[in-house]
Amino acid sequence: MIGDDYFQLRTSLSNDLIALRALVHELGAEKESIIILDNLLASLKEPFVFVVVGEVNVGKSTFLNALFGQDFYRTGVIPTTDKILFFKHGDTLHTTAITPTLDEVSIPIDFLKDFHIVDTPGTNSIENEHQQITERFVPIADLVIFVFSAMNPWGASAWQFLEKVHRQWMRNVIFVLQQSDVRSPEELLVITDYMAQLTRQRFGRDFPIFPVSAKKAYMARSSGIDRDKLMLDSGFPPLEKHISSSVTQNATRQTKLLNTLRMALQTHAQYRERVQAALDAAKGKSAMLQELATERQLQAGRTLKKISPALDATEREYHESAVRVAGMADQALSTRRAFGKSGEEDEDQPNDAATIGPKSLDHRLFQELQQFNTPRWNQVGVILEEDYTQYSRFLRSLGKDTLFLASDTSAAEAEYEQDLPRRFTSRIDSTIRRFVIGLKLDESIEPGLKRAQGRARLVPWLIAPTLAAIGAGYFFEGPLTASLALIAGLLIIGFFFMLTKATLSATRHQLIDKLDESAGTLRTMLGEQITDDVEAAFNRFLNILNPAQEEVEQRIKLLSGQMKKLTDLEASLRGLEQHLKPAQHSS
Repeated sequence: MIGDDYFQLRTSLSNDLIALRALVHELGAEKESIIILDNLLASLKEPFVFVVVGEVNVGKSTFLNALFGQDFYRTGVIPTTDKILFFKHGDTLHTTAITPTLDEVSIPIDFLKDFHIVDTPGTNSIENEHQQITERFVPIADLVIFVFSAMNPWGASAWQFLEKVHRQWMRNVIFVLQQSDVRSPEELLVITDYMAQLTRQRFGRDFPIFPVSAKKAYMARSSGIDRDKLMLDSGFPPLEKHISSSVTQNATRQTKLLNTLRMALQTHAQYRERVQAALDAAKGKSAMLQELATERQLQAGRTLKKISPALDATEREYHESAVRVAGMADQALSTRRAFGKSGEEDEDQPNDAATIGPKSLDHRLFQELQQFNTPRWNQVGVILEEDYTQYSRFLRSLGKDTLFLASDTSAAEAEYEQDLPRRFTSRIDSTIRRFVIGLKLDESIEPGLKRAQGRARLVPWLIAPTLAAIGAGYFFEGPLTASLALIAGLLIIGFFFMLTKATLSATRHQLIDKLDESAGTLRTMLGEQITDDVEAAFNRFLNILNPAQEEVEQRIKLLSGQMKKLTDLEASLRGLEQHLKPAQHSS
């Protein structure tokens, strides 16, 4: 294909422009930038213009069909007239009269998308008006092909017409010696030498001369027999090479490509700078969010560390309260209560594990813990509020204008901060209550107390048999036997008394052990509750940080992808620039 190198460059540049347009549109480009890129794309589509000049019957139509490998100039389809025919691409074949001497012919052939062909009427039939129109096309032509017949290349009209071409445009002129197959190589050499001598004499310059056989070239393109030999014999390869070189090295076209590329690079640089700035801002925001997230975690840890001494103090207070509650248990586990009626009265007391009665050990322990620890945990609640508020201010100060529209705390947030100590101490109080209820101190001593009471109730039943034994012994055996009976009865009664007392003592020790062992449980429960409350408080900030982090990560991903596209596109454009600069210098 003629001009493959040029069209490959143009196609690559067009593809890059299309990609750049899509990318800047994705970036929300201004309408002006889109219009500029659209105009650049449109300018690249401007076809080459070839003007073909020659006398009638020199084989111009056959030459054009052979040159482009398309039978677009078929007899009967395009009428042979004395008009200038301007061939261009169209979806359908049709002819439009532009002026009385100029017809525009649209043909659905692909190569006409890149080449416009101006076929002039024969120079030997041109009238003055025709000649004026023909001269209007020469200045805009990328190539002017003078077609001569090898049978008679000396027709005066063609040479006279060439004299009317301005010297400025002669650099685009080439000679084609058509029907060269009717001449011998020696004759062709004589003709071409003389033509070269003549052009130097008349025009002061040489024109490239190409003897060709359009008939053989067309046969080579349209048939599969001896294609290479026919093409070589036709003389077309040197001609096509020259035309391709003229297309590729066309200074005007190369300059247009280079200027288009540089404008594309300017637009690219503008939007690359924007994307880079946006990417830097997004990364800065991400770093800020990570700093805020780290500080949130550190602040929560510092708050927990501040609170930990309160756990130590509560544990110490608990041991002291346990001693006092154990003292109260001594009354409940006394031998007097075991041998008295209080045990019977206890049976009427409610025994609900979820209730701490006013006379119960559970109630006393709860009161003890409340009395000595509530002020401490109130102070801890204030510490939590202060730390929470401090981080909130830090967050809003650092995140102003990026995470928040203003640094002021919202009414809802202010209300949460103010109510934070109360909620905290309320949950601590609930935790202590759950702990005490879970101990079930009253329930734990009840089995031992009942066992002791059961054994104590046997003592009255032993007195009557003992008295009876003493009386019988005295009546039947005398005082000695009665004394022995008394001693035996007292031993039995004493045994049951000591057994009752031992049961009460064992129950008391079990209670004390339970109180001692439960200190760790209380610390664990309070520690978990404190950790939950502190984390819950500081986790509220995650409702701000996490969505913001997700959003900024998505934006970084989007912008990084756009930056990669821009980087790849720049590499492609720079590569094209390296191809175009040498071509421009050489032209």
